[in-house]
Amino acid sequence: MIHPNRTIKRIKSPHVDLLTTVRDGRKTYRLLSNDLLQNQFFDNWALQLSRTLKFRTVRTYCYAIKTFLNYISQVSLQDGGLTTTLLSDAVDKYESFLVFGTASGSSTARKAAQVLGNRNLSGSSIITHFAAVNRFIDSSELLRLGLLELEANGAITSLSLSGFSLHKSVSIKTPGKVRVALKTNSWLGGCLAGGAKRIKRAGLTPKSKPSSIAFTDEFGGDELIFPIDRCIELIEKAPTLRDKLLWCLLAATGCRISEALTILSKDIVINTAAHEQSKVLIVNPQTRHNELIKYIPEEIIHQLPHKGRTHNDTFMIEPFASMFWITLAEYKRAEKDKDKKRAFPARHEFLFRNIKNGDPIPLSYQTVYEKFKKASFDVTGTTYGFHSLRHMYGFYLANHCVNPNPRSNRRYGLDLHLVQKYMGHQSIETTKRYARQDAQMLYATVAAVNLSRLGGGPRSVMEARIAYLKNEIANLESQVQRAA
Repeated sequence: MIHPNRTIKRIKSPHVDLLTTVRDGRKTYRLLSNDLLQNQFFDNWALQLSRTLKFRTVRTYCYAIKTFLNYISQVSLQDGGLTTTLLSDAVDKYESFLVFGTASGSSTARKAAQVLGNRNLSGSSIITHFAAVNRFIDSSELLRLGLLELEANGAITSLSLSGFSLHKSVSIKTPGKVRVALKTNSWLGGCLAGGAKRIKRAGLTPKSKPSSIAFTDEFGGDELIFPIDRCIELIEKAPTLRDKLLWCLLAATGCRISEALTILSKDIVINTAAHEQSKVLIVNPQTRHNELIKYIPEEIIHQLPHKGRTHNDTFMIEPFASMFWITLAEYKRAEKDKDKKRAFPARHEFLFRNIKNGDPIPLSYQTVYEKFKKASFDVTGTTYGFHSLRHMYGFYLANHCVNPNPRSNRRYGLDLHLVQKYMGHQSIETTKRYARQDAQMLYATVAAVNLSRLGGGPRSVMEARIAYLKNEIANLESQVQRAA
């Protein structure tokens, strides 16, 4: 047996691989393997996904199935063939393969990982992966039942396989008897032989859950949160007006980079009579297909991500809101001047454009990201991505924003459900990942409780909290003086 800790060269996709393609105006995937039935089944399954799900979800699901099929093929190869019992055992050990890989306690999962490489998935990644695989298993079962029915009727070629979503005419070539497919050693072969059960999570995890408490530095940042007290300095380092406007928007609204880059000029609603009522809207690009088709190809429109905000409105925080509106005016003037000099002026309505030719950049923004990464490192000594500004926004609202609710027992920090609305989350659980509690606030409360119980200390919790915070203020002032 190969030792689980031995370094093994990973063979990329030794059994099946994916090929990107465009079908019916939608970017999707095709499967490459030596099993034509399996390839055709996957191709049509992926096409149906592209008609109902966002492209990023389709991509995630297809790559999950690629991993799953490689795993099943490898198990079949290393055990000399795929029996019904072996298939069932392989499915049971699949989570261990994804989570622990070569460190798995299962010899089946461990040996497969020694060839296919480790995945080290956890948390939401496992949930998404299983959602994809179970959806594929359900469709495989529909195919099995359909083929068995065809076998019973003496037919193998069909125009519609029992609702398995082959909407177009297809010819499926199979052995004379469906159960003979067991000898093919493929995933579908195993399914056709005896069916396949859905995978149930065992809850395995290689690492502990992320903390719901943020241990921020003196500037209000940690490994996820961009330090809010360094954010103005970051924005001022933006190399272009476009980048400065984009960074202001992300900081002020907490929106995602994918949402920002699909904003159209008309989504910026300026109220000249009451400037504080001006706003930025985030609109699902799939709801304006007929408009976007004038500017970008259909397959690009279907790839535009949108994570299902509960509303279009954004809620801007200062000082980044004011910086955004000032920069917006400068950016519009500059873009108008550029269009006058261009041989082919920009004819689209996207707010953010390619610096050189003025084209929209809803998907191709690697250069924009690299500029942000470099500036963030120059300012903080740590590399941050765009999403750190969304974390900053959520953390600020949950801990340091003045609470306007007179009935709340919190002077600072908004209630979690309000933060959820501001961030546009559908689930409060998602909001909790951003609205982590500031550890310094917790320390202050614990210190207050401890001091109130000690002789000679303050007589009330409130007095103890005041004493603790005064001491913290003195320490911070001392740090500022030393830095000066």
